[in-house]
Amino acid sequence: MATEESTSDQLGRSTALRLQQLKGQLFEVALVAATLVGILALLALFVQISSDAFQPQTASPAWFLVYLGTLVGPTAAFTLYARRRPAVRETNAKAFAAVFGGLLLSFVVYVVVDSLSPYDVFIYAFFASLLPALVVGYDRTTGDRRYTGPAIPASITVGIAVAALLYDFVRGPIGVAAEWIMYVGLVTVPAAFLVGTLTASRRGRRSGALAGGIVAAGGLAVAVASIATGTNASLLVVLYSMFAVPTGYVLWRSIRTDPEGRVGVAGPFVLLGGTLVGAALVEQFGIRNPDTFLTPNLLLQSWDGLTASNAGVYPQIVGSIIIVGFMAVLAFPVGIGAAIYLEEYAPDTGLRGRLATLLEINISNLAGVPSVVYGLLGLALFRRTLDFGTGIVVTASGTLGLLILPIVIVSTQEALRSVPDDLRQGSYGMGASRWQTLREVVLPEAIPGTLTGTILALARAIGETAPLVIIAVATTTYSPPSGLFSSATALPLQIFAASANAKPEFRHGVVPAAAVVLLILMLLMNATAIVIRNKYGREH
Repeated sequence: MATEESTSDQLGRSTALRLQQLKGQLFEVALVAATLVGILALLALFVQISSDAFQPQTASPAWFLVYLGTLVGPTAAFTLYARRRPAVRETNAKAFAAVFGGLLLSFVVYVVVDSLSPYDVFIYAFFASLLPALVVGYDRTTGDRRYTGPAIPASITVGIAVAALLYDFVRGPIGVAAEWIMYVGLVTVPAAFLVGTLTASRRGRRSGALAGGIVAAGGLAVAVASIATGTNASLLVVLYSMFAVPTGYVLWRSIRTDPEGRVGVAGPFVLLGGTLVGAALVEQFGIRNPDTFLTPNLLLQSWDGLTASNAGVYPQIVGSIIIVGFMAVLAFPVGIGAAIYLEEYAPDTGLRGRLATLLEINISNLAGVPSVVYGLLGLALFRRTLDFGTGIVVTASGTLGLLILPIVIVSTQEALRSVPDDLRQGSYGMGASRWQTLREVVLPEAIPGTLTGTILALARAIGETAPLVIIAVATTTYSPPSGLFSSATALPLQIFAASANAKPEFRHGVVPAAAVVLLILMLLMNATAIVIRNKYGREH
């Protein structure tokens, strides 16, 4: 009898176990199916948007054959070749990051600085970097690093305040200089210092000083040649300092130190060369191009609500970059600092511990609050309380900063929690203080997770429309913002406004093209954070 009951119990447990396994398998299949459906839906949406923006059906079949032979074929063949060889693949990734990252960074820096005034940016950048340079110099001279970490952000804040106080006295004398001199100070001098520092760490101080001097002399030579030929000296100085110098350094290092993967440096040039050769052949034989709405006019001109071919979103692109960039400056230090306090310094017991727990719960809840509510908060705080102007950069950036702040805090907390306590205890056992442990052990390990939160925050902020509408940001402007307290708009607002245009070519041409530009902006910002995250992930 007992044996029968035991056998019955075993069969029951076995049946229950099989049911649990079946439920788990069904749940896994449902998750995979839902993911595939979501991916396919997104792909269908992207294909539809891209089709409306590029109008590929209007191109001649010969156009597809030309680019298939000059661009798609060679690029695909080189990619397959690189994927089978790890050394070539790694060098190819570095070359792509250097070439296209340098080009992107050059144009972003140029348009933002040109919009905000290179003289103003130089004044604030000079004073904001002067005091931190003195702090680092003291650190290197004395070897006392106890207060270096907290002193650097404090010195930057003090430097910005000093620049604001001395602005009226300094702006006049500096305004006498040519614009390209400001760009030399903003980009060429840092590039020379960086190259000199990297070279000195590998080949000695004399070689580092020589390399830095060559980079600085090259920048001056580019500026003089540009003036002599009547071209834009400021743009060429930026391209030289932020594209040519980093690209040359990365390619030179790859060729010199990695003989097995040096062929990988050809990857970006295969892509660029195929594009240029294809364009030349199309022009030479008069092949019909697609009637695309993603044209230089769209990227470089102001808005025209009457003629779709003349509509441009240049002010909106610059406005989005400045708003999101200043939002990051406002939100990320505050969010990361709050997460560090809550996770590393806040007590677990007592009144302060209960307050910290209550604060964490509220922060987690705020991450799910609709964006319209943050728009109302921004309206009450920046417009009603602080009496800032309507639709200015500071108001827009502050409102979006409040929107992403809970995301940054929660993701940074999770990244800090993922650092094993054994690392902290080992650091304490070696005699390190809490701040030294945080700076040297915890934060480097938590950077990949923190940057994941940064990616999520940027992706949410750059596409937001509702908060900007609530705080009365203009849907259309015809010039980029000239400062943090000047009027600005963002690309999502222009897309929203253009979608109501009565003309079909705006709704089915300009709007998808502008949406593609917005997606590219978002992907490029996210790609930058992903590259940095992966770099730290490999090092740690």
